Amino acid sequence: MPFTLEIVTPERLTWKGEASGVILPTIDGEVGILPKHEPYVTVLGQGEGRITAVDGTVEHIAIIGGFVQVRPDRVLVLAESADLADELDLALIEKAKARAEATLSDAGLNDPAAVATARAALSRALLHLRVAERRRKR
Repeated sequence: MPFTLEIVTPERLTWKGEASGVILPTIDGEVGILPKHEPYVTVLGQGEGRITAVDGTVEHIAIIGGFVQVRPDRVLVLAESADLADELDLALIEKAKARAEATLSDAGLNDPAAVATARAALSRALLHLRVAERRRKR
């Protein structure tokens, strides 16, 4: 018996459908959710999620922050950012990674705000690269 999974960001509905399982990154580590899971709510972290559709296909997704609400028959993910592997553009990700690395080397330790922003951008780019690589391995 599958459950309904919705992954929503402020910009769009990223994924909606029937799933037989989902693995999500939380602030306490990965959590696996199957049908009839006990209800709960938790905070999402930054990392790779995996959606197993009812037909057995697995989709990889980059998730950054937010919340997840779990019910026995429905899982609602409200993420700050969620990008499916098939939607990621490797060329754009590589450019973002290079920009972040350049900012880090230029900023040094003189501008803590610039360093923090660049580190966050680099972390996001590395996550997107990892998830995009999953697409190429299928």
